[in-house]
Amino acid sequence: MRYIISLFVLGCLYSCGTVMKKKNYEPLILKGSESMHEAFSSLVGDFKKLQDTLDVRIEGGGSRTGLMAIKDQTADIGLSSFPFNLDSILGNDHGINQRIVAYDGIVLINHIDNPIGQLSDSQITNIYSGLVTDWSEIGGEPGAILPVVRDSNSGTQRFFTEHFKIFEVAPTAVVARENHEIVDSVISNKNSIGFIGYAYYTAMVKNIALPAATDRSDTIRFVEPEPRYINNGDYPLKRSLRIYFNEKYDARVMAFLQYLDTDRAKEIIESHGLIIN
Repeated sequence: MRYIISLFVLGCLYSCGTVMKKKNYEPLILKGSESMHEAFSSLVGDFKKLQDTLDVRIEGGGSRTGLMAIKDQTADIGLSSFPFNLDSILGNDHGINQRIVAYDGIVLINHIDNPIGQLSDSQITNIYSGLVTDWSEIGGEPGAILPVVRDSNSGTQRFFTEHFKIFEVAPTAVVARENHEIVDSVISNKNSIGFIGYAYYTAMVKNIALPAATDRSDTIRFVEPEPRYINNGDYPLKRSLRIYFNEKYDARVMAFLQYLDTDRAKEIIESHGLIIN
């Protein structure tokens, strides 16, 4: 009986011209920063619920990858956690616009059982440059330091190395493609140290306090990457998260940009620990 009913329903659909046809959705591709990936994956998922004409996809690859994808027209919106100089990279009259959507802080992390809870700028520079190679050299327990870094396409990597004036990364450094890989490395190895976007911080690792950026006294005050310190500028690794798009953006890009201005989009962004000024 169930088989007969199924045939009957299917026949009615054919006769009425309402057989399920795959709708031709227009593609809208976002690509770039791994640090922005989780937040924008949530935004993409929510945006899909509000419309039924666009096939919205998000890809990683790093901040520079996102920028170059806009240049090469292989993506519609690029995601970047680093403020690239567009003119120097793309030349004059590149026709690419940008918009800051949020702010966050880069979080320096080590193993939960590592007694080191704060580091000075020079200590961080020396660790990542390979001048300090054992935790005992900076007051920790003996053990060879394993720095974990991002690849050359990463905006987080570039921001971090420029801030701490790291001109050449330690030869012992391990390269990770994603924030999750860095977290996993630090969780699994007591001697690891890494840096991640704020949205990827977990209680399974320890965040390392850094010297406050706004201090003017002789005494160093260390601050942790809490939203209040990121927002007021005390935390030194505050950065802008931005999107790139063609100045002649079409209705597809316009629709997503308008969505980012909505309260529901802003709530999603903030739910990932990002800050909207």
